[in-house]
Formats: sequence, structure tokens, C-alpha cells
Amino acid sequence: MKKYNKISLLLSLFLALGLTSCDKDFDEVNTDPNNPTEIIVDLELGFIERTFVNRVNDYFLTGEAANAWTQHLSKPVYNDADRYFPRIGSIDNLFVNIYTSVINEAQDMQALAAAEGNRAVQGVALTIQAMAFQTLADAFGDIPVSEANQGGANPFPAYDTQAAAYGQIFNMLDSAMAMLDGTGAITPAQDLMYGGDISKWKKLAASVKFRAMMRISDTGQFDASVLQALANSGNLIVNASDDAFITYATENAPNTNPYYGIVQGGRSGEWCMGKALVDHMLSTGDPRLPVYANEVDAGGYVGKPAGYLNPGLAGYAPGLVSEIGDAYMAADAPVYLLSAAQINLLLAEAADAGYIGGNAANYFQAGINASLVRNGLASGSFSPAFSTQAIAEQLWVSTYMQGLEPWNEWRRTDIPANLPLAVDNAPGVNSIPTRYTYPTSEQSLNAANLAAAIANQGPDLLTTKVDWDRN
Repeated sequence: MKKYNKISLLLSLFLALGLTSCDKDFDEVNTDPNNPTEIIVDLELGFIERTFVNRVNDYFLTGEAANAWTQHLSKPVYNDADRYFPRIGSIDNLFVNIYTSVINEAQDMQALAAAEGNRAVQGVALTIQAMAFQTLADAFGDIPVSEANQGGANPFPAYDTQAAAYGQIFNMLDSAMAMLDGTGAITPAQDLMYGGDISKWKKLAASVKFRAMMRISDTGQFDASVLQALANSGNLIVNASDDAFITYATENAPNTNPYYGIVQGGRSGEWCMGKALVDHMLSTGDPRLPVYANEVDAGGYVGKPAGYLNPGLAGYAPGLVSEIGDAYMAADAPVYLLSAAQINLLLAEAADAGYIGGNAANYFQAGINASLVRNGLASGSFSPAFSTQAIAEQLWVSTYMQGLEPWNEWRRTDIPANLPLAVDNAPGVNSIPTRYTYPTSEQSLNAANLAAAIANQGPDLLTTKVDWDRN
């Protein structure tokens, strides 16, 4: 987690090149057009965005673990993670890469922007940091936040409690929203998500805060007045045109849909749809199913139950179960961090619970409509009956292939309530996993602080619940 001081490097470079000369003509003659002296403070923004999206959509972790545990997906072959044996190396990569290649780089970008007085880029950097820290806290529990990425000054950061982590996440988002109301600009070409549109970043920061506050709604840290203020602000992502996503441009990693690697490797048959999701969508006549899934060889849609040591012998071999839909596996398929569908459904939940004003049923249908539009379907073409349970069910359905969000929403609501345990599950794992275990790198490099975190939150097991998972 070494933190490089880019500002000092750049200032040293300026001095070495003699950029303090007062002779205007001399400056013009000695300007190299191929090496501009202007600092592009958001030069790394696209790299940070892509790295973050790719990491939280890693098919070896999110795909075959979290989204299989939530029974959106399953695996007819090589299905250890489906049976609660996740890939330890992929867990390590999520933890380490988000700190080093997302949070650390965003902090550096924030420092450069501060030195240049660019408040807009500072706001973007803080929004990304907040999302990244929340991803880690939701996945692992206690994590380093206040002492993270201090390099040699503190190579062994202490872990913050989840409540303390969330408090700092909210502070980052408040600062981000204030910064995004200030001066400065975002270079359109560097911003893969919003093309430099500051108004959309403001909506993203507000929406991340709304989602985060709803996530802790069963804890003492919850504050309904924050939700109402955000709902009143007019700055939430409630239209699909404001969704936070990246559209990829090539068939080559890293600038390709992470799930396309499955297709590229000729391994499409190794992933399939989960039985729980397919059966639910069939029972409700959900028109999104043909987008979410491909038909089996004999026609129709079939999902595979979680687990099975040998799925083929149980009748769930490739070809007999529906693969992930082509629209989600294409090289240029968009990959989402946050959607209007999710925010509208959270607004419905908040209104239904009395946290905010407004018509819960209207928010509910708006969430479904946003999901329909996102999937290339007509708004209003699906109108399931409104109920408190239906809100949670639609949060589960509508966050399909949106990183860790299906797992997050299911853990928070426990709906669907009847998800079965994986067949042939890992010994000792007697419930659906509710967190990732800490990476082996922390066990070897930061053992004392890790031990303190485990003592605080409970055993380092897949079945230990994170703080907000209280159902």
C-alpha cells in the first residue's frame, strides 16, 4: 500500500526543467509539444474507474461466489465456490487491489487536484474512495480506513469498526458533494463513466450516500432525516440516463467486459443461471428473463440449484441449464456500479417504512421501469403487484450482474427468505456465506491488527455476519 508523493515528483521535475524562467520567448522556444507542462490532475481517473468496476465484477469471485451464493448464478462445472469453497487468491486480489489501485490512486488524484485548486476532481476522488471503502466494509467487516495507505509512516494500519468506517464514508460523501458544487472541471476524455459531467457525479455521490444509509437501517447509526434530505435534494439517480456504468471498447483486458473473459476462453458452459432466480422470474412472467439468460438446448429456461459435487450426474450439465444472457457477456456490455433501478426501489422501501414521504408504490414501479429500460425493454411492460416483500424481491432481481449488490441486498433484507443451502456444501459452512474471509496477506503482514478486528467482530468465517446484517 505504498503511497507515492506525485506532487513532490512533479514539482521537482518542474524545477529541474527550469520552468521558473521569466523570459517569455525563452519559454516558448523551449516548450516541447510532446511533453506538456500542464498537470492533468485526473489523468488516472479512467484507470481508477475501470479497475474498480473490473475488480468488483471479477467472475472468479463475484460471479462464482457472491452471485452464486445469492443464487443469481451457478456453476455446472468447477463449482467449488458454488459449494462455499471460494478462491482465496481472488479474495486477496479484491482486498489488495482496491486499496492499492483504487483508493491509493484516488487519494493521489485528490492531492493533485487540491494542489491545483480543482474542487470538482477532488469531489470525484472522494466519491470513488467512499464507494471503495464501502465495498470492502460490506464484504469483510472491520477494515483499515483512518490509517489506510500511509505507506512507510504506518505500514501496519489498525482496523476501524464497521460503524467507524461508515461514519468516515459518510464524511467523504458530504465533502465530495460540497466539492462538486465548487470550481474546476473534469477532463471528459479521462472520465469513462460520465464523460466529465459534474452534475452526474453529484447525483452519484448523493445516491451512494442514500444507498449506504439504507444499508445500515437496522443499526443505531441510521438517520432517516438524511434520507429525507437526499430525497428532497433532487440529486438522486432516478433515471436510467444517470446510471453509473462503464461501456467497454475492445475484446482485450482490461478494457473489456470482465465477464467476456469467460466467452473468450471458450468457457461459457462453466457458468449458468441459478435456479432460484430463474424460477422466480418464470413465476412472475418477468420479461427480463430472456435478457438475463439464454435458453437451454431443448428450449426454455432452466436454472441450476446451488452446489452439487457432480452437477452433471444430477442432471445439470452444460446445455441442460441456461447460460448467462449474451447481452451481459458481450465484450462491450456495460457494467454497472449503481443504477436508477436500485435507487428507486430503495426509495420505495424508505417510503414504505415511513423513513421518507412519497408514494412507495410509485417509486416501486419507477424502479422496475428503470430496470426494464436498462435491459432494452419498454417502460411499463412489467408491473408486478406492490408489497413490502415485492420491493425486496425486486431489489434482488434488478441488481442482477451489478457487482456485489445482489449479495448486499439479500444479506440486508433476507429476501428471498427461502434460498436453499448448497448441495454438497463445504464442511462446517451450514448457512449461505455472509462475508468474505480476510486475505492471507493481512494474516502474514498485519497480524496483530487483524487479530484485534477479529476479536471485535467475531470469527473470521464465511458465516460471520457484518454489522448491518441483523436479520
